Amino acid sequence: MLCKNGNFLSNNSLALIPIKSFLHRIFPSGYYDDKADLVVSERLFKPRKDCEPVSLVPPIDWEANNFNEDRNWRMQLQGWAGFHPIMNFFDDYPRKDMIVSYFLEIAQDWWGSYGDDPDDVVTTRMPVSYAWYDMSVGFRALVIAFFINRIEYFGIRLEHAERDQLYKLAKKHVANLSTEKAFSLNNHGLFQIQGLMSLLQVIEHDNSDSIMAYGLKKMEDLIDSQYDKSGIHLEHSPHYHFYATDTFEAIIASGWYDSRPELIKRVEHAINAKKWLVDPLKRPICIGDSILTEQTSVSFDLDSDADVVMSDFNSSGYCGVRSAWRTEANKASMLFMTGMYHSKAHKHRDCLSFDWFDQGARIICDSGKYGYRSDKYRNYFLSSRAHNSVEIEGFDIIKLKPYGSAIEHVKALGNDLFELCAGLDFPAIKHHRRLIFKPGRWLIVCDKLDFVRARSFTQWFHLEKDFKLVRMIENSLIFSRNNRGLLFIDCTHADVSIRLHKGDEDSMQGYICEKDYKYEAAYAVGFSGFGRDETVVTVLSLDSSAREEALLHAKKNINADVDLKKLSAGNVAAPVPIPGTKHQSAFSLDEIKFKKGKSTYRVYLEGVCFNFYANIKDSEKLIVMFPGATNRSKGSVDYQRFTWSNEFEESVICFSDPTINDSNSLSIGWFQNKEEAYGIERLHTLLQYVLDQLSIKQENLILFGSSAGGFVSLKCANLFPESPVVAINPQIYLFNYSKLHYQAMIDYVYSGMSHVEILNKYQDRLEVSNEFSSRRSPVFIFQNRYDVKHVQKHLSPYLKSIEPDLCKEYQVLDIYKGYSSLNIVYYEDELSGHSPPGKSDTLAMINSVLSSIKF
Repeated sequence: MLCKNGNFLSNNSLALIPIKSFLHRIFPSGYYDDKADLVVSERLFKPRKDCEPVSLVPPIDWEANNFNEDRNWRMQLQGWAGFHPIMNFFDDYPRKDMIVSYFLEIAQDWWGSYGDDPDDVVTTRMPVSYAWYDMSVGFRALVIAFFINRIEYFGIRLEHAERDQLYKLAKKHVANLSTEKAFSLNNHGLFQIQGLMSLLQVIEHDNSDSIMAYGLKKMEDLIDSQYDKSGIHLEHSPHYHFYATDTFEAIIASGWYDSRPELIKRVEHAINAKKWLVDPLKRPICIGDSILTEQTSVSFDLDSDADVVMSDFNSSGYCGVRSAWRTEANKASMLFMTGMYHSKAHKHRDCLSFDWFDQGARIICDSGKYGYRSDKYRNYFLSSRAHNSVEIEGFDIIKLKPYGSAIEHVKALGNDLFELCAGLDFPAIKHHRRLIFKPGRWLIVCDKLDFVRARSFTQWFHLEKDFKLVRMIENSLIFSRNNRGLLFIDCTHADVSIRLHKGDEDSMQGYICEKDYKYEAAYAVGFSGFGRDETVVTVLSLDSSAREEALLHAKKNINADVDLKKLSAGNVAAPVPIPGTKHQSAFSLDEIKFKKGKSTYRVYLEGVCFNFYANIKDSEKLIVMFPGATNRSKGSVDYQRFTWSNEFEESVICFSDPTINDSNSLSIGWFQNKEEAYGIERLHTLLQYVLDQLSIKQENLILFGSSAGGFVSLKCANLFPESPVVAINPQIYLFNYSKLHYQAMIDYVYSGMSHVEILNKYQDRLEVSNEFSSRRSPVFIFQNRYDVKHVQKHLSPYLKSIEPDLCKEYQVLDIYKGYSSLNIVYYEDELSGHSPPGKSDTLAMINSVLSSIKF
């Protein structure tokens, strides 16, 4: 046994100190029930669930050169966190001597590297070595104290040299942890002081009384620095409120601080504050270094007479409005705002950011923690652009002196409205944010920006990851989510441009992180502008009626620049009537229900609004027709040739061009739609869904179009290699078409980009380049010789571009006879020129193809 003579063991060593007092954090009791033997025999070190286990066999590379970028991994190695799981099952483990032998080997190996270091080593927050990093020392001290206590309590024999080594190790840690300059006044200090106090429980020390008094005072200092008077943790992270509060609960449960009642009272306040720092599903608000993990310790038992409650801790830097605690999560609302900067601890550049929860899920959410690995993703999640605030050119809040709290007030405005206000006031940059909230309905975000010099800025909103883009018109967007309705986002500032990203690694934007190092793509919506004195008002609403109400409120009460005539532009389900037809509108593919007969359909597919007419018949075959130029005097939806469906035995679908809508004056769009949502790419998805729903094989689909529609049908040739394609006088190179029409299209679709930039990035969208070697059905191009411009600028360059070995695979025919992979059929109509042939001639062309290929 450990010898009790001399000054090694304290009188407390015979009592079993509760495991909770040692603040072990990971993999709770029971986690290793079926593999404890493996952990001990293989000496596994696995500091996080995302890590692969490593076997700790001396000699150990304590500087962890192979994990240089993973600071957390290195800290936990130096903190001997490999013993944390073992501490969970040690008391019931039958081979305690084996564990103690492992512990002593690790201690001796570590001592050989660092035993001669000075006792008062102090490191930076980003040290070269983590050997004497504040949290590493605290972790290690707790492990050492645990083993000294267990060795004595269970009567485990040690050699004399082992006992001396252990005592030197403990004393050296007491010396470091009782050095004033090594103390950290943050959550790391909790482990330092608890490590110090635990060692004083198990060993005798000449200065025990004075060191104990030092420890009690520092723990009081920690509680004062960690929490405000209302019990809100001040390290900019709700997740760390739970982490620190649970740690403090374990600390005071030890009984070592009973002489400090104010400390205990503050912890009780922190426990009561937990319910404010979670969403209605009891998950931390993802401010700062927070992840979305349910907090089972939170109690919603406290009730209120009001249906909606407001926070009263503005001085902390947080505020919130939420449904009363009795409200079921799927009916609850919550708006949480942060304006906190007390230190750099866990601080992100998230000043004046907010989280919005409604209808059972997050709507607008902070991007989350990511982790402490130093890489581009960590840099992103720390940045202002990863939060629901305003990114301002040249402004980095972390480089400025902490301001404390920026929260001004949270108050009820009446009529179920609430207002949350906060502001940043610096000599060169002032930013005031006002949130007006109607729970369950809408949110208005008003940002007043005042700069000494003109700067660029972007107001960012990050959507929960299950949202899908439905429609985007100017500065208005519509998103949908399965079974949860819609989200409308309307920015009323006329001079800002929209930025839309989802999992965009090139721009490093559009990511959500809910677990350490696990990031997923999600929409980030930005409204960018430039100026000195700007007010940006954006309205977020949960249905059409809420949208109208919120926009009217913004116009009347905030003087927002709302054009009431454009309110109807967001009405997404308005049918385009055709006499004798029914209409369906859907916000996802699985909502479409095809029925036999004539119907019109509108479906929103990831940012593209498709309108089409369908005449579904008892047929296993389908003809799809794409439109040419649209006569805008008849509106923006144009089901060209839909009456022709009566001429065919096959089912027929006639598309309108999704690029053409009420927000532009285009007459030709070539299914480009928008840069962020390429129409032909989404068309592929939609047509494949149609084939699946109607049980039609790809070889029984024919794709037809003339002029602009011919371009679309040829673009679909690669997407449907088994489907016959018919194009009449098609555009093949859009940039060779009428400059007026082409320029109008790119100005709308690729706004802000030069022609050179567009060609460099999207040339494949603007020209036809078919891969005939993989086709199993023919392509037919019918070309009028008198359409000279299309012959010279489209068809001829196209034929010249085809590889020599493919030239043999197409036929140039004056009179149509049979087919090959590519067939060029010339006809002569001097009067029509580029205009499509009449109905009878066009039907004859289509039917000649159908009969020839036995369609």
